[in-house]
Amino acid sequence: MRRWEARPLRERYGWRCARRAAAVATAAAALAGCGPREQEEPPGAWWAGRAEVASALLGQLAQLEGTPLARVAHEIAGRLPDCDRIGAHAPEGDLARLVEGVRCLEPADPLEQLRAREDADLVFALPNEWGGPVRGALHGEPDHLALDLRWQDPPRDGALGLLVPGREPVGPDRLAATGRLIHVRLRPRGGIDLASLIPAGSQADRLFQLRSGLFASTVLDGTWEIAAYLPETAGGAPGVALALGFRVKSAAVAATEGFLADLERTWPVRRSPLTLPSGDGACLLDLNVLPELAPCYVATRDALVLGWNRTSLERALGGALAAAPEAAGRLDVDLALIGRADTLLARHFSASEMPVHWPWTRLLAAGSVRGDDLELHLTLVEGTRDAS
Repeated sequence: MRRWEARPLRERYGWRCARRAAAVATAAAALAGCGPREQEEPPGAWWAGRAEVASALLGQLAQLEGTPLARVAHEIAGRLPDCDRIGAHAPEGDLARLVEGVRCLEPADPLEQLRAREDADLVFALPNEWGGPVRGALHGEPDHLALDLRWQDPPRDGALGLLVPGREPVGPDRLAATGRLIHVRLRPRGGIDLASLIPAGSQADRLFQLRSGLFASTVLDGTWEIAAYLPETAGGAPGVALALGFRVKSAAVAATEGFLADLERTWPVRRSPLTLPSGDGACLLDLNVLPELAPCYVATRDALVLGWNRTSLERALGGALAAAPEAAGRLDVDLALIGRADTLLARHFSASEMPVHWPWTRLLAAGSVRGDDLELHLTLVEGTRDAS
């Protein structure tokens, strides 16, 4: 049985330059007309990879102690055969077979040929119920993991449609980067029409008037952004802010104020005016249905920014903005900062379970639609275990 361990991937890649040189030679041969014919992918679910890379990745996942992912990683690691190339195929899409059916791959095996064609350390394809299959290619670099995903025919509308970017770049950030745990900025392919997600006459429609003009696509410019910030005190709630880009400021403000008026008629709450350096707005200070919730909004030069409370707004609008790549959608998760937040919460509540220690410090993702496919590039930056 192959012994797996969680050494950093940077220790395993002295062969990368030679491998890429071979890939260039293969590509040149293909351009000359003597390359291999395009290979059809097998049906269902499958994966293929270099055993030492799969072993290292499983070792990293096993560091997420106490999580279901760590338990699955241990189970898969115990089934790895002692060979250099491994993989599994589940023609009917049974994901359990991808664990139970792991086998050695010979150079002529179709799965190994698919991996070699991609010049990747690990490739896979998984069916899903929300569109076509998701296909991925993993590359181990000296200090990070790079994962390229392609999702065929993702949803165009509904809640999932709001997470599928289009082709047009989303533009620069609107929410500050300092102390940011999680950040998403997106220009959905189908635009933003939140009102269409709320059935007419439903309880949400009656209680919150969510089909108001504020959520019409004619008011918003099609971009949305959300950020969660490190709690300011141990045991405190994270700061949360949402930015919705608008087309015309006066129309957006009028729609927002109309929305607040609807809420005042439905709920026993009252609007309190708010003025910040970035713009004017209002708060609902007596809407105490969740911890620390006193929602506020401010209309800046180009966006409506809503916060969990005034402090959330001040944090989101009072710090420096991060430089951002040109993409229709992007995600930034500061895993090191999330680990710090988990540690603070565990100490505050005297939790018996230790917080999760991530083997990576950051998750970055950028994506856009090409043709009918969603293409995502994810990067997991490696880090050291924080014993504090």
